[in-house]
Amino acid sequence: MLALSAAAMLCSAGCKSFGPLTLTPVKSERVALEPQFSEGFYRVTRDHTYRFYLQTIPRRSPKTSEPVKQIAIINVFWRPIPGVTPILSSAINATIRYIVITPGGVGMYQGAGFVRLFNSRGARIMHAAIVDGDLRLTGSSGYFKDALGPCRIRGDFRAIRGAAKEIALSLRARRRTYIASFRDRAR
Repeated sequence: MLALSAAAMLCSAGCKSFGPLTLTPVKSERVALEPQFSEGFYRVTRDHTYRFYLQTIPRRSPKTSEPVKQIAIINVFWRPIPGVTPILSSAINATIRYIVITPGGVGMYQGAGFVRLFNSRGARIMHAAIVDGDLRLTGSSGYFKDALGPCRIRGDFRAIRGAAKEIALSLRARRRTYIASFRDRAR
């Protein structure tokens, strides 16, 4: 029932679906990744920046049967206004950090893109879409293997308003990434 009312609310907001969030490698021989985010939180800062935290439930890798966790941290710096904001193919309004945590290592992809927000500021559930974005591996530790390479990111995501959760989970993800890379440098 909640899902139906949420879907009705989203469609009444005039949202356009870009499909599930997908990371598509630039090199065609690599496999696209479609993370299934189980949790999503967002907050709006005093300077009207939207900060999103999305994560998957750790699932076992089909090759190694070890848990793999994926985290996306998205910062939207300005909100496009329909009919006013020109949409150019080179326009960006967000930075994207995508972290993959495996038992053997951590990899962090970073980039930028254009994000549309479909609900009003402060809505309980925010539906958003990455219209287009680029990511590249910028850091890794341990035995992390880059399975994506440079890639494009595009698709819909949803997050619940929760400033405290977004802050706590984002800090924990950054800390875990830093500690893993620090341990790797100390060897």
